[in-house]
Amino acid sequence: MSDSAGPYRLSEEELKNVFAPERVTRLIQSLAPYLAQEGQTALHILPLAWRIGHFAMEPHAFWELYGEEHARLVLLIPHRSIAQHSLGLRSILEKIFELAETTDGDLLLMGHIGASITRAGKLTWHQRGTTGLIDDYIKVLKTPGRRPRHFPVSQDVTAATNDFLTSLGISPSDRIVVLNVRDLNFLPDLKVHAFRAANIETYKPAVEQLLENGYRILRIGVRDSIPLTLEHPHYHEACRIPGYSTLLDPGIIARAHFGITCSSGPEAVFRILGVPQLQVNGVLQCGMWMNERDKLLFKTYRKTDNGRVASYRDLLEAHVAARPATAEALGECGFSIEDNTAEEIRAAVDEMHRTLDGEHVEDQTATARFLEIGGDYHALLEAGGEPVDPSSISAKQTQYGYALPWTRLADSYLETHPDFLE
Repeated sequence: MSDSAGPYRLSEEELKNVFAPERVTRLIQSLAPYLAQEGQTALHILPLAWRIGHFAMEPHAFWELYGEEHARLVLLIPHRSIAQHSLGLRSILEKIFELAETTDGDLLLMGHIGASITRAGKLTWHQRGTTGLIDDYIKVLKTPGRRPRHFPVSQDVTAATNDFLTSLGISPSDRIVVLNVRDLNFLPDLKVHAFRAANIETYKPAVEQLLENGYRILRIGVRDSIPLTLEHPHYHEACRIPGYSTLLDPGIIARAHFGITCSSGPEAVFRILGVPQLQVNGVLQCGMWMNERDKLLFKTYRKTDNGRVASYRDLLEAHVAARPATAEALGECGFSIEDNTAEEIRAAVDEMHRTLDGEHVEDQTATARFLEIGGDYHALLEAGGEPVDPSSISAKQTQYGYALPWTRLADSYLETHPDFLE
């Protein structure tokens, strides 16, 4: 299953028929085996289960919202015959959810629609789409004292990962950094997302520094990723090693001291497992949240009218975070974007290393300012200030995930972007 042709727009007639009575009847009939059991059942339709980010974040948010009050959680996903799922995530999710697979495209289409939450008898149907689901979860995380909970890794994933690491000569005492870099070889036909990609070579100085610090580096991702031109016995491009499969991804991530990620699917696996990550070449998005030990390193945004580096407030006032994560949408807001430089990445990675080792003192003034600006934008969204695309089928965003009080911008970002928090 692929969306390489780009976003699909429903016609007015198609939209009218999404929840046609006969389709809803088929949906309820497919749930009959679960509804016949004791206790309450909650349903979420997940049409993009073949994308690892969605397969991680959506079930996690659904579990956080409904896991305690329902006897079972049902995820309706595309059948494995038409969509390739992460084997590792499946192994984790199968311990918590009922994975109901279907080839019925009409039922899966419902999952894209931001509608409502229906409670009828023994069924709770959370029909809010991806945007609405994450929006609802971030709202819960804003509750004072609330912190994210995380998924445990299944025993079969752990066992397979241990065998794989042993084959590489990596012992339980070795410290691992997991690297994921999205490049232009990932979904090359889907140009709409190309501005989230980066050049792997800009990561080389940071990787070399980590190797000098004694880390073992494992790069995950797709097999046709552009390789890093680095030969070192402690650097491994895991996806190219015989015996590697998607079963291993969550296990490798869970084993990491921290990860170097980007605005691409695997970063969500770090998030739901609670493994610290430094998100490099990040882009602003409302529906993203971070854990307490994570750090953010955004790409450089520039104003297209004068070429000046944009401030955080400039970007949020233009609703960059609420718009689709595409170069086209960014251009409509009046900005362009540039990748982090090799030195920016190296400095942030060094900061992450020293932070986890207790050697870095956080710039508390900068942190307070970052959260203040994000909090102002969050308040604007909650008050209904986001411009809405009338043709969108997604739920309206009312939350800004980076405003959560434990979110941290890498201090090193302000060394090259001193006016970012003006």
